[in-house]
Amino acid sequence: MADRSVGGYRASSAERSRIPGAHGRVCLESGCGTRLSIYNELDYCAVHQPMVFPRMRGVILDD
Repeated sequence: MADRSVGGYRASSAERSRIPGAHGRVCLESGCGTRLSIYNELDYCAVHQPMVFPRMRGVILDD
């Protein structure tokens, strides 16, 4: 019986490495006490994060 396993490659650690942030950070929105994860690179929680629309070249966005 032949070996029928599928080979692959492991993503290098350089592609996926993240430096954890400081412990105990909180959302910068006044009155919000949400503690941020050490892996969250942003300064706001998901509720208060300003919405950013990517630039879509050649696409008309409806209002």
